[in-house]
Amino acid sequence: MRKISYLFLLLPLFLLLACDNDEGTGLIIQPEKDKISVYADTVGVTSSDFFVEKISAQIDTLLLGEYYDAKFGLTKGEIIVQLAPPVDYEFPPEANNPQPDSLVLYMYYRTWFGLSNTPLEISIYELNKKTPDYSTTYYTNLDVSEFTDKSVMMGKKLITSVDQTLTDSARKRSTYVPTVRYKCTPEQTARFFNLPKEAYASEKNFCQHFKGMYITTTYGSSTVLHLSGIEMKLFYHYTYNKNGKDTVVNTSIIYPANSEVRQLNKLSHPEIETTVKLCDSVNYIKSAAGMYPRLQLPVGEMRKRIFNRIDTNKIVSINSAVLTVEAVKHSSLESALPVPDALMLIRESQIDDFIDKNRIPGTKDTTAVLGYYNSVNGSYMFDLAYFLDKEIMTDSYNFTELNVLLVPVNVSVNSSYQIIGVKAQSKIQGVAVRSGKNSVSRMKIRFMYSGF
Repeated sequence: MRKISYLFLLLPLFLLLACDNDEGTGLIIQPEKDKISVYADTVGVTSSDFFVEKISAQIDTLLLGEYYDAKFGLTKGEIIVQLAPPVDYEFPPEANNPQPDSLVLYMYYRTWFGLSNTPLEISIYELNKKTPDYSTTYYTNLDVSEFTDKSVMMGKKLITSVDQTLTDSARKRSTYVPTVRYKCTPEQTARFFNLPKEAYASEKNFCQHFKGMYITTTYGSSTVLHLSGIEMKLFYHYTYNKNGKDTVVNTSIIYPANSEVRQLNKLSHPEIETTVKLCDSVNYIKSAAGMYPRLQLPVGEMRKRIFNRIDTNKIVSINSAVLTVEAVKHSSLESALPVPDALMLIRESQIDDFIDKNRIPGTKDTTAVLGYYNSVNGSYMFDLAYFLDKEIMTDSYNFTELNVLLVPVNVSVNSSYQIIGVKAQSKIQGVAVRSGKNSVSRMKIRFMYSGF
């Protein structure tokens, strides 16, 4: 008896997996007075390419550098950053003769993308027009000229992503953090040292005296750094008399780019629309803020098929609906970009809200659904049963198509593997996927429904 029960539970799954055509498969389960109709079906999905203008400029991992990819063209990351002062900081009194030593900018990065030994020239400018407003929403297509005319250059630094001056053993130490260090001029050091006391009253006051920096690259197109932190350090010394002897004290002040101030990432893809060779058989996914596939889910066609087979007086359920998106393998000569780990299928009408608020999809969600890359079969799978239920079952007038986007995202989880954050992917990633017109294996939805 138990074997029969198991077979009954597994039968719908067998039907769904076995069906790969548009005609559908049906089954009527008796008794006569309580018929249960179960069907499995497949519908194609219409897809196209969508060029993305922007994502939020407030990114956890800031991109700095340039990288050229043969398939997607050039990606460039630039940064506008404010610094926070140690609020209410006071220097030692004049009697202790405090004197400045140096001012050093530190940019920390644990990871990078591109080549390890090609030079990258970093240029640093002071913001001399205005400073970012804390309450304003900025996007990655921001206009740098609003903040600086690039007439006040703080300096340049030529680097490689892997510090060639260090030994392999030094770079492998657990305490080692790759860092770009730029030592400012004596004039810049003196300026910071001589900031008035009121500059340290608050972050807002400090930004009135030092608006921030614009950090960009002026040479190199093979490396992008993933910056995890930026800070400025002012080193100085003072003396005090102890037991009749002058003692020198060396100390420093840290001005971090923290959550109290703004760090904005400008991302640009100046050649993407002319470099990418669009074709009917594939669609392209490129982050950060490059290309997303636009899909048209045929909810009207699905509803028509369902109610052509099942009486509208019955209780109808969508038991499963799975969208499969298959990646296309490419040659390393075409693209060296890593494949996105996760995609979010989201209603196109809600994309701006997601970019602004980083909305987290729920287990039962009618706005967005997450799909993860399976490296074994090279595809993403999206469970759309709950997502489509309202569209098909509740809205009796919906015989149209539902426009959605596939957005590469970064998913954060806690120690219990619960999702605590979903943001548009800010790192450089890319992949081509089979489109709705692909002759080998088109993009499609397999769905199963029942009525009783």
